[in-house]
Amino acid sequence: MTGLAQQLKKAGYHTHQVGKWDCGMATPKHTPKGRGYDTSLNYFGHGNWMFSEVEWGGSEKHRNEFPTDPSIVPKGIVDFWDTDQPAHHLNGTGYEEYIFRDRIQLILKNYNHTRTNNPSGTGPLFLNYDSKIAHYPLQAPLEYQEKFSFIQENNRKMYHAMIHFLDDQLANITDSFKEYGLWDNTLMIVSSDNGGYVKNPLGGCNTTSGTKGGDQEDVGHGTTCFNGEAGANNWPLRGGKYSSFEGGIRVNAFASGGYLPTAVRGTKLEGIIHVADWYGTLCNLAGVSFHDAEAESSGLPKVDSLDMWPMLSGLNLTSPRETILVNENLLLHNQWKYVPGNTKMIESAYGGSVYPNATTDRTGDSIDTHQLMCPPQGCLFNVVNDMEERHEISHQYPKVVEMMKDLLMRERTTIWKTNHVNDPECPIVAERKYGNFYGPWLEI
Repeated sequence: MTGLAQQLKKAGYHTHQVGKWDCGMATPKHTPKGRGYDTSLNYFGHGNWMFSEVEWGGSEKHRNEFPTDPSIVPKGIVDFWDTDQPAHHLNGTGYEEYIFRDRIQLILKNYNHTRTNNPSGTGPLFLNYDSKIAHYPLQAPLEYQEKFSFIQENNRKMYHAMIHFLDDQLANITDSFKEYGLWDNTLMIVSSDNGGYVKNPLGGCNTTSGTKGGDQEDVGHGTTCFNGEAGANNWPLRGGKYSSFEGGIRVNAFASGGYLPTAVRGTKLEGIIHVADWYGTLCNLAGVSFHDAEAESSGLPKVDSLDMWPMLSGLNLTSPRETILVNENLLLHNQWKYVPGNTKMIESAYGGSVYPNATTDRTGDSIDTHQLMCPPQGCLFNVVNDMEERHEISHQYPKVVEMMKDLLMRERTTIWKTNHVNDPECPIVAERKYGNFYGPWLEI
């Protein structure tokens, strides 16, 4: 497949990626550099610890120990990569998101220097910042934790601290674009990828590690929450991450920057956008086709992406997208959401204006303990008139149900799947070739 950065390189863009990758690393081609980025500073997996950069164990294991605890043998593999080599020189030098901020500042400074001293050699800039926040493990600088010390529930406190940090991070980046005179010609897109965690806080939080941890240590920085995937609140929406309810799939997103026409700044759009639509939108703005010949030659489906710039720029208020196949058991079409019959919809409860709270912890009655079983004909919701999904209305609209069933069957034929299994060669290469850092292990 052809990545967005590869497409933008055709239009002369300088391309840089900072943060979470999670798009593969089996071969050099799977890394950010292999997908068209001039530079990257990233971790490859789902998550890592934010001071040691050691691979996170995963919430499904409900672990409650730090990877830097000397009693843990063997120590985890470090997941931190700088363009084409392990980030040895940056590993353990501070809170990971601060390290990301420093790299972003360096990119902008170097770009501005080139633009000022050699304008003919400076093309446009594409900077893809994929923040670690808010993913497990929940870790934040102590000063941000202290801002929310009034919150009793640790997961919620840490989630708030991290989100507040992200707000400041985005403000810092925005100010830098303005400082270097780039903001007036910048389109800034911010989007989450899923709803927040609403599960039982299994695994717990460490609140006894003190406050004197070194930059390379995950202990000693106040509270850290390991697992459980808890702490977020999607109210008034129903459900959360992993669920088919709007709390799991309807996310916060906005566009900003001086490139936006003045008339649309500060306005709100109701049209639907799929995350894949940014691919086509940015390619069209750059003047390049988003047809993926490489994917086509490999038998992959064509790119499912639509140009959203006419709606974003105010040329019209209608989204060109009508249908989103979220997965094989979840279809959105215009105002309708359909889930096939006898499908279990997890996380079917509502969180309330404050969630999780002390009562949630004490009773164990988290959102993920509730579920809805769809009737034989399937679940149908009108998510325009009823975004909170208070009313399942399949019995009222049998013709709509049949239309959605047929559309889902057609859309399912476009799904492409592959199996992913752990390759035992990966950790061996990490240890022997990269000094216990993750990196490509095939075709090297």
